[in-house]
Amino acid sequence: MTLSDLRGPVRVTVRLHRHALWAALALVLLVALALPAGRWYVHSLAEELAATGCKVEQTVPGCGIQVRGFLSRSLYFQKVFHVVALAVTALPLLLAAFVAGPLIGRELESGTHRLQWTQSVSPVRWLAAKLVVPVAAVLLLLPAFVVLAAWIRRGTLDTWYPVPWHALPFYGAIGPVAVAYALLGIAVGALAGLVVGRTVPAMAAALAFVGTVVMALTQLRPRLWPALDGPKAGGSAWYFSGPADHVGTRHHPESHFWPLQLVESAILLTLAAVAIATAFALLRRRHR
Repeated sequence: MTLSDLRGPVRVTVRLHRHALWAALALVLLVALALPAGRWYVHSLAEELAATGCKVEQTVPGCGIQVRGFLSRSLYFQKVFHVVALAVTALPLLLAAFVAGPLIGRELESGTHRLQWTQSVSPVRWLAAKLVVPVAAVLLLLPAFVVLAAWIRRGTLDTWYPVPWHALPFYGAIGPVAVAYALLGIAVGALAGLVVGRTVPAMAAALAFVGTVVMALTQLRPRLWPALDGPKAGGSAWYFSGPADHVGTRHHPESHFWPLQLVESAILLTLAAVAIATAFALLRRRHR
């Protein structure tokens, strides 16, 4: 099976779900434009504040209004970034529900899949074409968005309202785990859609499984890489057992960001590969 074999079924999939795809693309582009605009706005506010001679670090008489105005606007941008990070964290759940329900479960429930299977489109090609669209969207758009979010966090928010690298939901929006979770959502959605075969129950099953994985790995995350013991080493370290000022507390320095991200991503991609392999094996077994 080659990409040319999937061209026709992919066009059908895109045409059937074009409204949802256009809405998702518009939302991504809106956020992609809003975040750099917000970063530019905060930096322009900082330049205006500096031009008045006022400083956030040391508020002198007569500067209270200017400093408070600057900080309140910067905090507003941080809240916007928080909402965006929440949306990225929720994306795997949305993808799982979409793939399990409207993309696969609905066709199996209504029987429309049989029409394509009788038009020289095998069940395997049918499923592959269904998955190409969301997978391509994730791989083309989400990595660039993750890089943008990490740049925004580093370049703007760390100055006045720090966003810890390990804090929820930011951790899931500034590294490769965002892509891995999204791919897991697609894979689990495909398997749930095939196994359940009905729209709403398939969506519920996919949401339950992906949600369970998210919660489990969130709890296990501090232990995915060997932590360090010792005194408090700075504000960027992640302390996850005992009080932060305790001499023997365990923590992850910021240098552990990439090992933690890569280990968690490997787990997620392994689960996704198992789910996809199971889905295709199930489809072949049913239609021998």
